[in-house]
Amino acid sequence: MKRLFHLTFAGLALGALALIGACSSRTVVVHEHHYETTPEPEPEPEPQPEPVVVEVEFSYFHDSLSSHGTWVYLDGYGDCWYPSDVDDDWRPYHHGHWVWIDECGWYWVSYYSWGWACEHYGRWIYLHGRWHWVPGYEWSGGWVVWCEGGGYVGWAALPPTIIWDDRDGCRTGGVVWEVEIHEYCWVFVTCNRFGQRNLHRYAENTRQTKALLRRASVRGCLTAERGRPMNRAIRFEEAEEFSGQKPPRRKFKDERDEKSRPDNRDDGQLVYVYRPRVKKPKNNADQEAREKAEKEKAEREKKEREEKEKKEKEAREKAEKEKAEREKKEREEKEKKEKEEREKAEKEKAEREKKEREEKEKKQKEEADRKAKEDAERKAKEERDRNAKEEADRKAKEEAERKAKEEREKAEKEKAEREKKEREEKEKREKEEAERKAKEERDRKAKEEAERRAKEDADRKAKEEADRKAREEADRKAREEAERKAKEEADRKTREEAERKAKEEQEKKQKEEQAKREKEEKEKKEKEEREKQEKEEKEKKEKEEKENNGKNK
Repeated sequence: MKRLFHLTFAGLALGALALIGACSSRTVVVHEHHYETTPEPEPEPEPQPEPVVVEVEFSYFHDSLSSHGTWVYLDGYGDCWYPSDVDDDWRPYHHGHWVWIDECGWYWVSYYSWGWACEHYGRWIYLHGRWHWVPGYEWSGGWVVWCEGGGYVGWAALPPTIIWDDRDGCRTGGVVWEVEIHEYCWVFVTCNRFGQRNLHRYAENTRQTKALLRRASVRGCLTAERGRPMNRAIRFEEAEEFSGQKPPRRKFKDERDEKSRPDNRDDGQLVYVYRPRVKKPKNNADQEAREKAEKEKAEREKKEREEKEKKEKEAREKAEKEKAEREKKEREEKEKKEKEEREKAEKEKAEREKKEREEKEKKQKEEADRKAKEDAERKAKEERDRNAKEEADRKAKEEAERKAKEEREKAEKEKAEREKKEREEKEKREKEEAERKAKEERDRKAKEEAERRAKEDADRKAKEEADRKAREEADRKAREEAERKAKEEADRKTREEAERKAKEEQEKKQKEEQAKREKEEKEKKEKEEREKQEKEEKEKKEKEEKENNGKNK
């Protein structure tokens, strides 16, 4: 098992290809970054106590982490570990918070008991749907890459392909972060939340990662200072500027064992850390030499590949430029030829249109002359026809008038005889009609007199009946009005009584609620006082125990 641990980093070069295959999604394109090995001048740090030096074997990781997760073998990486007590949305450097330590820069305070190892040594890789930790020898405040912009600050765990060098720091020359960093790994919070605890509560959902990365820019990762990793890609003063408040600043308190650290590993002044020195095997020099040769070979191949790609690119650009110039020349010649053909065609078209216009005008003139001649002939013919027709009409009219006169005389004679006969018959009918009407007039007058008397009797009775009904209707309305007023008065009294009772009930309920709230507030204050008193007693007790332990030591 120990031999497998020692071979872990020998397969890092091959592991780069496996990592590229595992990164199914893309984030942002970042060009090559070169970071100065010496960071910007920082304020002179306060003297720090010498760290407690504890040395452990590499196998110590296996023994310590077995109860918190599972060890598996991954091709190209050796024995790797994944946790069993994390949420579905968990990713490295997710449950915890950042504090500033002068001697290492940003330090990640992990909320997991295994965080002393997995979030301060080694690297993380996302394979087979979960995060795997690849062990390492070097300790750091956090093996992460930083980005910032658009009102957000983000960080992501470094993959095994990012190599650490005591002189140059993290080798990131030529790194394409969209390939090296899995999209799911990034953790983003708004700048004003950066200095708070429990950052997983404020972290943006991974669905927002793509949009956030488009607005941000990568700031870098770790540099080397006196052979130690320094996590200062974002400076302390910078963090204070974009968060609007002073970030938390702490000092280290080294422990000799990870189990001796308190549950609250950040008490506001000290951070309790366990950072043992991991022993490297004796044959590690040969392994490092092999790794160095493989790295140099890979760098040479990369350089040759880049030069070859550069030459091919230049040749392509030259060929494309020549092709573009040739196409431009051909296009200009073609346009010139098309222009000449268009001008020629337009000229021929103009001449043809002129000729057609002249022929058309000639035809129109001939047609006008022909029409004028035809109109003159037609008008002469119409004049002759009209004269002949008028003569025929005059003769027909005279004949018709003669016949009409004869017909009128005959009709007048017959009419006079008929009127005489009708007049005699009419006089006879008028006489009979006058007698009949005189009789009808006498009968009508007698009938009207009887009807008038009957109607007067009926009107008199109807008037009496209407007066009686009017008196009854007035009496009924008076009774109804009196009853309505009495009912309204009763309803008003009933409503006022109900409102008074409801108001009394509401006032009673409000008094009960006020009393209940006062009681709850009193109980809450008493509980807070008890808790405060218990906390003060506990802190006092712990302080006395620490002082006693210090004296004993």
